Amino acid sequence: MDRLYYTYLIIKESLDYIPAIEIKMLLEEKYQIKVDIKTVYQAIRNINELSHYIYQKDIIKTKHRKGYAINEEFFNDGQIQYLWDSILYNNDLDQKEVNILLTKLQTLSSNKQLSRIQNQTIRQNDIRNYDLLLNMTTIIKAINEKKNIYFKYVNYEIKRNRLVEISNIHGNHQDNKEFYIISPYKLIQNNSKYYVIGYFDKRPDSLSLYRLDRMRLVRNHKSKYFEGEQFDVEQIDNPINMYISGEKEDLEISFDQSIIKEVVDKFGQDNRVTKDYENRYHLIVKDVLINEGLIGWLMMLQDKITVIKPYSLQEEMKKRIEKTLKQYQ
Repeated sequence: MDRLYYTYLIIKESLDYIPAIEIKMLLEEKYQIKVDIKTVYQAIRNINELSHYIYQKDIIKTKHRKGYAINEEFFNDGQIQYLWDSILYNNDLDQKEVNILLTKLQTLSSNKQLSRIQNQTIRQNDIRNYDLLLNMTTIIKAINEKKNIYFKYVNYEIKRNRLVEISNIHGNHQDNKEFYIISPYKLIQNNSKYYVIGYFDKRPDSLSLYRLDRMRLVRNHKSKYFEGEQFDVEQIDNPINMYISGEKEDLEISFDQSIIKEVVDKFGQDNRVTKDYENRYHLIVKDVLINEGLIGWLMMLQDKITVIKPYSLQEEMKKRIEKTLKQYQ
């Protein structure tokens, strides 16, 4: 098995076709695996047989008088670039976690492909005092095995002119109120943040939500797991919306032509648009969640957008604008 793996690795790391005699030499020099040329040929055949069994195609191609090369990349260049950047610029990962993930991603790409993409590995990042991926792994395992977890849940305050992390003290651990014990049901993602939905016995009539990047020291707990049959977790429609105050209403707005892209990004392309007057358009969107996220988005676009309905949102926008204006008087 080592022989097959290192034969494949040598071909994958080559920037061009590599002949069998060079593969034989590298096996001996780099990996101390002594083989004859026929064994190299057989190893390549075995690799392709395995690849054909899994992917219905050969993973290694042959070119007469040139040698061997990877036949087709596992990811195309756009896919590998997207995955690379998603890992590299994820602010919840520290440099160590980034390096581990990028190293694993490299095993699925040839050196020739990696030379084509923008594949830097170092980025500026704050030092993290938690391991997001380890915490996520613990939570996923606990959900599948129906086990409780406990953790600290942090907030922030200002000390000595700096923002510092502090532990909430509203937990339910018998000996230390900094710790929360919950029965986790589901891990969800919203706006690039992960959340855990679970049962917290201090709020027995509803599900509770915890943001993963604010959870510290996540561990298994031996207390009894609460099944929570009364909560239909699997049928939650966009679960994160349950925990953001607001109701769904029809939204009617007037907006400037210059922010069409922002409007499409927010509400999609399936809504009917009519023209109000020059460079100004009218849009009605059904069942929009009226919450802080929407209000913040509207405030950000300033005079480029106007709320027509619902009237309650229009009044709220007026109040926010007045408060903002007072900050500069």
